Amino acid sequence: MRIVLLFCCIILAGCSTNSNSVTEAADVVPSSEIQSGSDFTLNSLAGEWHMVTLQDNNWVLFYPCDADNTFVQVKGDSILIGWGQDATAGKIESWSRSNIDELSLVVNDSYATTTYRVQQTDDGLTQWWLWEDAEGPSYFIPATEKSNYPTIKQPCKECWEDCEEEQ
Repeated sequence: MRIVLLFCCIILAGCSTNSNSVTEAADVVPSSEIQSGSDFTLNSLAGEWHMVTLQDNNWVLFYPCDADNTFVQVKGDSILIGWGQDATAGKIESWSRSNIDELSLVVNDSYATTTYRVQQTDDGLTQWWLWEDAEGPSYFIPATEKSNYPTIKQPCKECWEDCEEEQ
């Protein structure tokens, strides 16, 4: 009987080492260090990500005059999405790998359960599908790489006639 119990414990321990548990320790991993294939997991997304916008064939951090730049922050089993004027905080209930370089995150934000897709690209950017009605993904970089991209702040006068922006 002890041998059967020991055998069952060994099997259970072996099954849990490759689990997709969101309670695993998550370290910040720069996108340049993210490996394709089996190394692309929830831990690869730990940290803060900022959306970049393509302007004149260059990727830039764009700050609209009436909102902030969109960002995503992943820490353990928590996710925070800053939409610009508001934010959504949620718990990552589960994640799965759809392809070798694509993850699906099932997030419960207490109002709804939403699935977000994340995919690595060959150019070092990471695609996030955050909006259900979007025709394509948005592109993000880790916060550690923000200094490598120009910042564009939309002038206040493009949003409001009576703005008092410093020249």
